[in-house]
Amino acid sequence: MVDKEINDNIEKCSRCALCLKNCPVYDITKDDNNTARGLICKLLAYKKKILNKKEIKKDLKICLYCGKCEKNCPSKVETTKIFTYKNAELYPSKLSQRLFLAAKLLPIKILYCINFFKKHPKFTPNSEIVYFKGCVAKSQHKITFLDKLFKNLNVSCCGLPYLAGGDLKNYEKVKKKNIQLLNKANLVLFDCASCKSTVEEYYFQKEKLVFFSEFFKKKKYRIKDKSKYKNKTITFHKPCHMSDSDFFAIEEFLKSIKGINYVPTEDLNSCCGFGGSYFMFHPIISTKIAQKKAELIKKTNCDLILSACPSCVLGLRFSQLFFGGYKKTLELRDFIDKELTL
Repeated sequence: MVDKEINDNIEKCSRCALCLKNCPVYDITKDDNNTARGLICKLLAYKKKILNKKEIKKDLKICLYCGKCEKNCPSKVETTKIFTYKNAELYPSKLSQRLFLAAKLLPIKILYCINFFKKHPKFTPNSEIVYFKGCVAKSQHKITFLDKLFKNLNVSCCGLPYLAGGDLKNYEKVKKKNIQLLNKANLVLFDCASCKSTVEEYYFQKEKLVFFSEFFKKKKYRIKDKSKYKNKTITFHKPCHMSDSDFFAIEEFLKSIKGINYVPTEDLNSCCGFGGSYFMFHPIISTKIAQKKAELIKKTNCDLILSACPSCVLGLRFSQLFFGGYKKTLELRDFIDKELTL
């Protein structure tokens, strides 16, 4: 997004404050400086030279980039883009930040190397649909039904870690490479809400991008007879980056599965609090958001928690460990692969 588009978006904000009630950070801090409205006011003040960079750095860095303010904005202000690009512009990634990002991605790369020599059965998917396999699933070298049914797009990363870290140079490199691959596909299948949301921001043919639940919601699945979750209660955590339409499709799919009881959580749009590396920089805020989520999940009396984002799964496991009573959390993809049958 160019400077003019960012500035036009900033000017669109009417300061209505609807973003306050949807912001998980404001829910904890009760500080208007941490909301979309507060941040936009500060950016306007910076533009008019009323504030300097140091006076807005702290609040710009505290944003969770969950996108809830953008989804609920009546003026359609693209807040996530504004804050991401302004953060990168005002505080471009230094060597220390790039090293931190490399360290954050290191476990994924180590997992990839460890699992590289795993032996897997060979198969040739006969499909015009390609599978956008995310970094975490790739690093684990997991072979699931998605690999067997659909061709792997062979992407390296959706680009979100670079974008969130203010490293626009590497983000643009990844984006350019992915667009070249996406252009060759007829339809692209995602199993990670964050990957899909990120790609939707930079790829113009959004009709080609679909969540994998679209292909299974009309099939009649049932729980396997030997599954420990047979006749148990499950719930699903909606990732912040998941669209309502994708979530409703997943809900209908879960409700249709024979042999399990699906119970939704209250406040479906509540955040898990993890936010990638957010929990490392803002552990108190992150932990308080996670605790609220754990309390909502506890009310469902579920035996299993499902989600469709590796970051959310990690965050939910953390919150369950400390606040939720040790309920297991699984990727929806893995649950379908291991516990269900047609």
